[in-house]
Amino acid sequence: MAARTPSEWKRVLRKVLREIDRYVSANVDTDELHYFIITSGLCAADESLKEENFWPGYAEGLIRVILALLGDYPDHRRRKGGGKGSDHYRLQLHRSLLYAQDSDQRFRTLLTAGVSGVPGLSRPPLEVLSEFRSRFGSKPSWKHFLVWYKKQFPGDYTAVFS
Repeated sequence: MAARTPSEWKRVLRKVLREIDRYVSANVDTDELHYFIITSGLCAADESLKEENFWPGYAEGLIRVILALLGDYPDHRRRKGGGKGSDHYRLQLHRSLLYAQDSDQRFRTLLTAGVSGVPGLSRPPLEVLSEFRSRFGSKPSWKHFLVWYKKQFPGDYTAVFS
């Protein structure tokens, strides 16, 4: 397999940026300033592809996107001496990152954890689900299964959702 040329890399990396932009549009519901910060990182990465040495600028643009998705782009201006404050790495000045799962998402996460081999599971969740269905039928919802699973396998539940 031959190594890619810089122009081939640039073509691939532009496609990656377009895909990330589509993911952001479909998944990020935020204020205009935050959206601008995120897209400015994508634009910076795209602009870097006009340069001969594009990798540093591309990486910096994606790092800007990642940090913005964590809450905000940090202020890296020089501080007046001293160490970093205890809140230096907190990006919550304007917004907070919050992950939420409904019962359907928790159910799918539990099954994925079993397939992915998350450590701490005493039995594969898919196997447990099969036994649950044999015992209670198909009428109980995923939510009912999760409540039952949490009671029957508290250590396993904690291994996935702690």
